[in-house]
Amino acid sequence: MTRAPAARIQRVQPPATLAAGEKARQLARQGHDVIDLGQSSPHHVTPRHIIDAGVAALNAGHTNISSSRGLPELRHAMAAKLAAHNARAIDPDGDILVTPGSKMGLYEAINAYVQAGDEVLVLEPTWVSFAQQVEMAEGVPVAVPLSEEEEYHITYERLNEYVTPRTKLIVINNPNNPTGRVYTEEELAAVARLAREHDLLVLCDETYEYFLYDSNRHVTIANLEGMAERTLTSYTFTKAYSMSGWRLGCIVARSDLLDPLLKIQEQTASFVSPFVQMAGVAALQGPQDHLPAWRDECDDLRVRCAGRLSRVPGVHCPLPQGATFLFPRYSTDLPSTAMAELLVEREGVVVTPGIGFGASGEGHFRIALMRSPADRVVEGVERIARVLETLA
Repeated sequence: MTRAPAARIQRVQPPATLAAGEKARQLARQGHDVIDLGQSSPHHVTPRHIIDAGVAALNAGHTNISSSRGLPELRHAMAAKLAAHNARAIDPDGDILVTPGSKMGLYEAINAYVQAGDEVLVLEPTWVSFAQQVEMAEGVPVAVPLSEEEEYHITYERLNEYVTPRTKLIVINNPNNPTGRVYTEEELAAVARLAREHDLLVLCDETYEYFLYDSNRHVTIANLEGMAERTLTSYTFTKAYSMSGWRLGCIVARSDLLDPLLKIQEQTASFVSPFVQMAGVAALQGPQDHLPAWRDECDDLRVRCAGRLSRVPGVHCPLPQGATFLFPRYSTDLPSTAMAELLVEREGVVVTPGIGFGASGEGHFRIALMRSPADRVVEGVERIARVLETLA
């Protein structure tokens, strides 16, 4: 007997990034020479001192039930990091919820505050799961398309066009995945003004906070006037510490904002494995020398690869200000899913189609600069350029 899933689940589509990653693994198993530039997870192995801390925690018996809020050791280490890196003072005993990956934390935040029919503003192009998570909460994702010609600049006027009495939440990703925009304090102040005037919550994903280039500066929106009481901020260990397989993240907000998220976690994931959390403590408190090395590698790749693609007729590939991606636009009429398939078929290069980041992403594809070693990224971009040159 066939059972139909709930209608809200039928509306949810698989993340484009996961589909790209599965395609890469499938082709590699078949013996093809595949260059994976699809998923955002770094190719680097987790730094040794973090692995050692996780193993030591396992051997010390950190294998049993744990606090749903998170180990005090990790919450206090995170509070110290926020004070030093983000100029943000929080209470580690109440203002942090440790989650099994940042994606789960974002899911909890959206489901804690979005009810059936509530509208959520999502700035496009946007990370693949924001709109889908709103759908799963039976909310209505409202795309706010930002203009590539205006360098995806945020203005109060643009946001205000999409606010209705049903608007409940604004989701922002800074630095942005996939465009690489790093929003200025002026732009974030526009978001803050809108949130205050319409009494909206803000969910800010700061996954790529350590990956900034040139003179760009990361600003935490929760630090702006009147925003601490209405902002939930997501952090992850995935990119800066190459811990995607460990599944470790956290949501930071005032304790009264976090209480509904804690209820969801208590009834679903329960808690994050304690040995994983102890590895997170080592990540925050241990050596950080890998970070500038990884950032410099991405910096070099963004310049070299964007330059190569920009020499292809009909291709526009701006330099990202932050994050770990390129998001080139091409001039042919080929849909981005078909373009991604063509790149795999002709040259064995996996990218993520732009449509996965919302309708505003159509006509683009995303290249992940950390997914493969640097020489393979350069080779992959050269293969992409060869295909695009045949279409010019």
